[in-house]
This record gives sequence, C-alpha cells and structure tokens, in this order.
Amino acid sequence: MPEGDTIHRIARRIELALAGREVSAAAPNPRSPIHHRANELAGRTVAGAEAYGKHLVIHLSGDRVIHSHLGINGRFRVEAGAAPPPRPAPWLLLSGEGRFAIQVGGKILRIVSESRARNDPLLARLGPDPLRPGFDLDGAAQRLRAMGAGRAVGEALLDQEIVAGIGNAISIGACFAARVSPWRPVDELSTDDARRLIAESLRIMRIAVESGHRPRSVYGSVRRGCPRCGGRVSVRGQGDANRATYWCPSCQPR
Repeated sequence: MPEGDTIHRIARRIELALAGREVSAAAPNPRSPIHHRANELAGRTVAGAEAYGKHLVIHLSGDRVIHSHLGINGRFRVEAGAAPPPRPAPWLLLSGEGRFAIQVGGKILRIVSESRARNDPLLARLGPDPLRPGFDLDGAAQRLRAMGAGRAVGEALLDQEIVAGIGNAISIGACFAARVSPWRPVDELSTDDARRLIAESLRIMRIAVESGHRPRSVYGSVRRGCPRCGGRVSVRGQGDANRATYWCPSCQPR
C-alpha cells in the first residue's frame, strides 16, 4: 500500500504539473466510483493538491474536491507528453496542457464539496501527519504511548488515528533505526523511546519525499541479512492484518 511519503510526492507532482491549469476529466473505467460524474470536473481549474496521511485531496475551482485513497492495489501517476495508453482504463484521468494525472484502482475515489471534505469524519479521525506543517513531535510521541497502550509497537505505529501516513515499510524502518523491537509492548516504551520512533518515522518520510527512496533497513532483508550487523533478519506476521514484520533480533532486542 502506498504510504504517506508516496502520497505527499504525488500531491507535490500534481501541484507542479496542473496547479493553475484548466483540466478536462474522464473516468473511463466502468468500475470507477466516479464513472458517471467525471464530467462535473471538466473545465475546472486545479487549485492545489495535498496529502493527509495516506489520503490525497485535489482542490478544484467551483467548490469541488477529489478525495482519493489508493488502498492496497491503487496506483497514481503524473505524466507529461503524449496521451497515456488506454490500458488499464483509468479510474480518473485529469489532463491539461499536455500533462496528465492518472489514478488506476484504489480504495476511495469521490467528488465532494470543499465543506464536506473539510468536515469529513474519516479525515477528522486521522492523527497528525508528520509531513504537514505544524507537526508536533512530542505530542505525537505522547499519542503513541497513550493510544497505543496494550499493543505492540509495530502494530500501534500503523494506527492512522495515532499518527497518519506511517505504513508497514516506514514502521519497520523506524523501529530498526531506533533499535526498538516491533514486538515490544507500547506500555514498556519510555518517553525517549516513543519520541525516537516518531522522529525516525519523520526522518524516513522526509528522505523518501525528497529522493523517492527510503533509507535501507531490514525491510525485505531476510536473505541479505541485517545491514547494520550482518546478522539474521526475522520476519513474522503481526496484527489483525498479519502484515509481514521484519526485525533484527540482535540490533532490536525485545
């Protein structure tokens, strides 16, 4: 699933490609949730795009907002040049002056008013996004300790109501960088531990937004071994979603 850093990169690319431009719109895939509504967007101007955790919000003139969440299988790309290939048929195609923003698949795709987007309970429930202005690192660390109580660290970090935008790869990377086992109970975290985990999540996300690549960690490194000590990397499913969680037992003792 695309994580918060990816969605922020997409929002930035949309801003650069389409902000201030009048767009045409289409949703040619019959499975698109806005298949019969895309014409509402035609002729509108893109005012901007922003990310809230893993949610993408595109603002258009005339009190219209596109709200998207890519889920596990959705993809979003921004291109310039020739018209995009017709397959797979997009859920959303915005085009203006030879630039294209294309969503294929996803969990959420809808057109709403600005006021509805602003008061959306789904977005309102999200925790603070590390990549948005005004992020309070200490406040987020406190939320982790308070709201994550009774769970393991690796599971609590994925709770979007605690901190928005952290996905499995970022959580694994943050635990590795902070030398905290993802299996440690949140109740055992010190204030410094919690702050370090959130700070490392923020660092990873910032690097990924700027470079397009997350710093190397134990994620997917069962065969390669730990990049820090060279030791064996363990992997096991965690949480209700049974997400593959990687850690180095030597560098991240329980």
